[in-house]
Amino acid sequence: MNMTKDEMWDKLLELGVSEDTLQIVTNINGYSEKTMLDILYAAFGYRDFDQL
Repeated sequence: MNMTKDEMWDKLLELGVSEDTLQIVTNINGYSEKTMLDILYAAFGYRDFDQL
């Protein structure tokens, strides 16, 4: 599944990650695909959105 950063952001919100958390992490680590995948791993233990 090829997702854009915006789609990853929306999916993380859908899964229950707060917008405040997303804002803080992306402010520190940058708004990138890698950051979105890092958040996915930290919150749920998945390395890729395909694993959902």
